[in-house]
Parts: sequence; C-alpha cells; structure tokens
Amino acid sequence: MAQIDRLLVGIGFIWLILGMILGLYMGIAGNNQLLVMHIAMLLPGFVVLAVYGMVYRLWPALKESPLSKVQGWAAIIAVLGQVIGAYQFATSGGTAITVIALSSVLAIIAGVLMGWLFWTKSAEAKAPLATSQAAVSS
Repeated sequence: MAQIDRLLVGIGFIWLILGMILGLYMGIAGNNQLLVMHIAMLLPGFVVLAVYGMVYRLWPALKESPLSKVQGWAAIIAVLGQVIGAYQFATSGGTAITVIALSSVLAIIAGVLMGWLFWTKSAEAKAPLATSQAAVSS
C-alpha cells in the first residue's frame, strides 16, 4: 500500500490532538477519571502509529508487501479498541477488560507483523539516508 506511511502518521496526529484536548479537559475539570483513555490515545494512538508510519517511510520496501496493509489496519483498529476499552475500564470501575484484551492481542499481532516486515524486507533496500550518504561520499 503506497500511502500506508501517511495514513498511519495522519491518524496518529488525530489521536494526538484528541488526546491533548482530553488532557486539557481533565486539567480544567480537575477530574482524572479518563486518564487511562488519555494515555491510550497518546501512546498507542500517536506514538506507536507514528513510529510505524516513519518506519514505512524510511524503508519503502516494506510498503510493497501485501502484509503492510494488514499490519497498518490491524494497528489502527487495535488503537481504536484500546481507546474504547480504556473508556469502558475507566467508567465501569475496571470490570470491562474484554475489549482491551482483544485489542491488545491485535496490537501485538500488528507489532509482530511490523517486526517480520522489517527483518525480511529492510535488507532489500537501503534507507534513503544511507543511499544519499553513499552518493555524497562517492
């Protein structure tokens, strides 16, 4: 999927903005009940998705695999489930963990797929920085 890098980073920024708005609301309201949801929005939502997108950007050969689309969407769906599960967890007193557990398993699968793609495809093409440095030194 040619644009998986942009999709992951773009959705990551959406989670960043939503997480920051939620953080501002919690600060103004003086209520930290949704802290776990705030964390799920920022860490898996922004950080992990943005890192995945940057890895795809730095090693374009990874995007050529059909697994890249599966990996990207699995990560996106996992984050959505983690945020929804975190909300349920925060508002139900910690009894609703099924959504978080299933989403976490999906996130692990997405992480394993990313690792597999990186180790099997990253050697096929050098990162753009390494290629441009090699051109300058010759």
